[in-house]
Amino acid sequence: VLPDVTGLLDIEVDGLVDAVAPKPYLITAGAALAHADLTDQHYFGLSVLVPAEVAALTYRSQTVNFFETDPDNIWGWVDESGPRYARPERALLDALNHPRYGVSLTQCVDALIRAEARDGAFLEELFAAVSRYGTRGHGARAAARRVGLVVERLFGPSAAAPYRDLVGPNRSAVLLRPGGSREGSVDRTWRVVVNAILEPETLR
Repeated sequence: VLPDVTGLLDIEVDGLVDAVAPKPYLITAGAALAHADLTDQHYFGLSVLVPAEVAALTYRSQTVNFFETDPDNIWGWVDESGPRYARPERALLDALNHPRYGVSLTQCVDALIRAEARDGAFLEELFAAVSRYGTRGHGARAAARRVGLVVERLFGPSAAAPYRDLVGPNRSAVLLRPGGSREGSVDRTWRVVVNAILEPETLR
């Protein structure tokens, strides 16, 4: 990072990521949701999927964590020019399925409600992303169960119906928030342990 003629640094943290991250890479979760104006939350940490190990870095009080990921699982960015932010549906999937990326369940729910209100086709795009998520080895059935449950609770059974073909035959329940408590009610339809409060911020 070099200063311009005035001595100022004119690169933002996402530009730095674009310079150091091996391609393909994907800026996902909270930073991508903020980039798409789907959250009011400012994220001081960026979660970036990369095909090879990259050390974490801090720049202007912002931390970038790189998560080594199979290149086949790195997809869904907005465009090829500039920093590669995840599309909203991919960012939501990553945030919901990987709490370590730093997005709370409430923030996921709020972003989903905003996305659906802004784009009537968003739920279709989300379903397409969940279908692809699974074919790329991301735990398709667990992701489909979580998203199916959330979509049903927020938008009703008909909106969630397409996910039923993706949940699979395994009867073992998965956690709504992976890595969290195993305590919580079990939704028998989706076979999900509801181990976190599932409601938007406006209702809390």
